[in-house]
Amino acid sequence: MLKGKIHKFLLLGSLLAVFVSGCHKPSFEDMEPSSMKWSLSVVSSATSEAEKQEAERLVAEVASQRGLSAEVVYPAEDLDLTALAERTGLDLMLFESKVPSFDELAQKHPELRFSVLGDSSEPKLSNVRHLVHDRKKMLFLAGYLAAEANRASKEPFTVLVNELRKADDEDWKMLVAGMHYAGRKDVPLQLQMAALTQKEPEGETAGRVGQNGSEQGKPALSGLAIVLLDLPSDKAWEKLKQKNQVIIRTDESRANVPLQERVGAQPASLYEAALRQEAELLASGKWSGQQKVALTGKQTYKVTAPALFPDRQIGVLLELIEERIRTGSIKPDDYVSVGR
Repeated sequence: MLKGKIHKFLLLGSLLAVFVSGCHKPSFEDMEPSSMKWSLSVVSSATSEAEKQEAERLVAEVASQRGLSAEVVYPAEDLDLTALAERTGLDLMLFESKVPSFDELAQKHPELRFSVLGDSSEPKLSNVRHLVHDRKKMLFLAGYLAAEANRASKEPFTVLVNELRKADDEDWKMLVAGMHYAGRKDVPLQLQMAALTQKEPEGETAGRVGQNGSEQGKPALSGLAIVLLDLPSDKAWEKLKQKNQVIIRTDESRANVPLQERVGAQPASLYEAALRQEAELLASGKWSGQQKVALTGKQTYKVTAPALFPDRQIGVLLELIEERIRTGSIKPDDYVSVGR
């Protein structure tokens, strides 16, 4: 069983910076391991004492393991990233992809390394790398969790999307595979955001389809669970307020989460895995840019409200499944064609 769960608001909206003394080498890929002591500085937006204590505990733990000196900084809300990047000795910055114009910052400072959390695009600069969850595993677990939350319903659960996904869409296949692993053989129903928020003419059908792409009646939320494969618009959130489905999110944002009381599960924070991995690579001289990296931390998904599931031990079951996926005893691809 996994231990040491991270506080659910750990490093909310954080920025991470790693500092090292000495001169920078021009090529990150050709760096040699160094015996110098590295200094780690975490710039965090944590506000409560509990969040700050957890952030400091985690950083101290990583620093101790890697032989680093470390500190946690709590900046003002109007933190100037440009000014931070120009600080003497700065070696690496890690922050969320929602930070504007980080590409411009990376171009302006080719001597710095930039690790960006949650950006699934392909980095084009040699001093930038993107850190993401393993999306196939994440969606497999989302399908499993939605099926578990929907266990008491004979109707399939709903998947909310911007555009309808085809049967061969990779995200859709893994979501359905996770549902099959949970023992459901039916087909989730897709509902387009526009169909949820707009009133349609009488007698028309649109926006609600099964795995095979065939329309299946007027738009409506089905089952006891809904997977947010795409992030809802403000209008869609308002419509969801009128319903009772357990919400399974597939985005990693922790800021201003609407209907949080109904969110049964959400991808875990990338920060712990990123902190551990980037500190290790930097200290060993093995950090390399222009990569998209799927982090392999202990936890991909986090059950945020066990009481919303029929089985209150769903968190324990999820940990066991994640461990079995890591060891290879569960292969998500094996469940893609189940039930067809």
